[in-house]
Amino acid sequence: MFFSLDRSWEERENGMGIFDFFKRNETAVGETPKPEQRETGESELLRMLREIRTHQNEELQGDKEQEEERGAFYRILEKEVKKYVERKKQDNSPIDAMPLFYVSEDCMRALVCILPPANEGKDIEQERFLEDMHYEGIVAGVDMDAVERLIADKVYLRIRQVAQGKEARDGLDGALEELYERRYEQKAELDEEELLQGQDFRQRNLMQIVQEGEILCRVTLPVPVENGFDVSGTVLYGKEGVPVRVPQGKNTSISEDGLLLRAMITGIVVMEGDDFSIQSQRVLLQDIDASVGDLKFDGDIYIQGDVTDGVAIEATGNVMIRGNVRSGKIISGGTICVQGDVKGPSGISLKAVRQIQCMILENVSAAAGGDICAGIIANSEVTSEDGSIYVLMGRGLIFGSSVTASRSVHAKKIGNISGCVNNITLGQEDRIEKQRASAMGEMEEIDRTLEQIRKNISTMQIAGASHRPDMQEEYKNLMEQRAIYGDLKRQKFEELEELKNAMYFIQTGSICCEEIYPTTNIRIERQNLAIDQKETDCNIRLMGGSILLR
Repeated sequence: MFFSLDRSWEERENGMGIFDFFKRNETAVGETPKPEQRETGESELLRMLREIRTHQNEELQGDKEQEEERGAFYRILEKEVKKYVERKKQDNSPIDAMPLFYVSEDCMRALVCILPPANEGKDIEQERFLEDMHYEGIVAGVDMDAVERLIADKVYLRIRQVAQGKEARDGLDGALEELYERRYEQKAELDEEELLQGQDFRQRNLMQIVQEGEILCRVTLPVPVENGFDVSGTVLYGKEGVPVRVPQGKNTSISEDGLLLRAMITGIVVMEGDDFSIQSQRVLLQDIDASVGDLKFDGDIYIQGDVTDGVAIEATGNVMIRGNVRSGKIISGGTICVQGDVKGPSGISLKAVRQIQCMILENVSAAAGGDICAGIIANSEVTSEDGSIYVLMGRGLIFGSSVTASRSVHAKKIGNISGCVNNITLGQEDRIEKQRASAMGEMEEIDRTLEQIRKNISTMQIAGASHRPDMQEEYKNLMEQRAIYGDLKRQKFEELEELKNAMYFIQTGSICCEEIYPTTNIRIERQNLAIDQKETDCNIRLMGGSILLR
């Protein structure tokens, strides 16, 4: 017989639970039953229920969940035992042992209590017990060992668990351990805010070098879901674990077991979207000297060691040097970034389309299309063609040098007490004039060439050679050259117009420094000023045709 949670007749009538009922009647045990008790069999009822309760209290040991479930079962048993006792008293026919079943509200546990046989009824049999349990819908998670013990030991008036469901276990999502940072901003250049703050570019560590075969990511596969069931056989479904997406980009491979993402080549780790990729770059984990020779590469070059022995390094991309530069020539189509120092006896040359970054520039000729940042510029000639020069890292010192910037110069200190000569030139006018002069010279050369081509064409036309089969190829070449040089002239004319217009929109910056010493010569847009005494907190700029210190 199967039961679910219900309240007993005694609770409904008097608002008491089964334990209140036991307490109320406990003094009656051992006393001589009253006549009405003898007639109803109430003493036997109390004895049977007390036996159930006593043994159960010994087994629970503070398990609150079981206490609630079995308490509910007690209330049901109260009614069934009462019926059992009344039937036994009123009818002498055999009463077979009867299992009473109870299923928890969540259908995860099934309990049983077997009432003993009476009037020479049959003991419980395993086959019938299982059949009754099946009829009650308890078909899964049956503890056959517990059932067999109940039958073999004739365990009556005891509450026992005979079936247990299994909770579903959700699968675990896959996971990804990334051994390299996701660096989406891979540009080597510092922005204006970083430059003005004197941020040490060496701490940015933009370059993440990886060797062929090294691991980029470790993958943890998802743990499969384990579905459960309740005692009725209903399947309890868990949540499937979701596999992690492996961020495989160019020049990377996934291991056969799917657990590792590796680099296929030696290069630089970059992010392309959300994927790890290896950029095919020249990576040299050594010093570059005469034994290696000159280097030329279409892309970026990363050098782990020093550059010595006057070698020449040329790259269409960035040139990143982890060590020092002691001699040589470096040309970059991007940015030159030297983690060490650039200094030597003489003859070191740096040229970059974008930025130059170095802690110390000493005895160096350096020119950048963009900004230049350093900690010290000493005895050098440094030019920023279309940017500013920032000497704010470390000591932030310029001395014994010629510094030219089209926009601004920022330094902590210019010159020192030794009286070394410094030349600081600011502005774009001189640069634009030089560009215009160069462009004008190129235009004149184009005009001379065009004039000669026109004369040759005219000569062939007058002589009728332009129609002769043996002269057709030469005539055709002259016509093509005239068209090419005509296009060159138009381009050069447009360049000259742009340079002319640029003169009207020149925005001159300033020279900012905490200290400036003599002798320092200042030139801003063709205006000159010589510093003949120490000045502090300077913001040197051009205003109204004059140079102001503050």
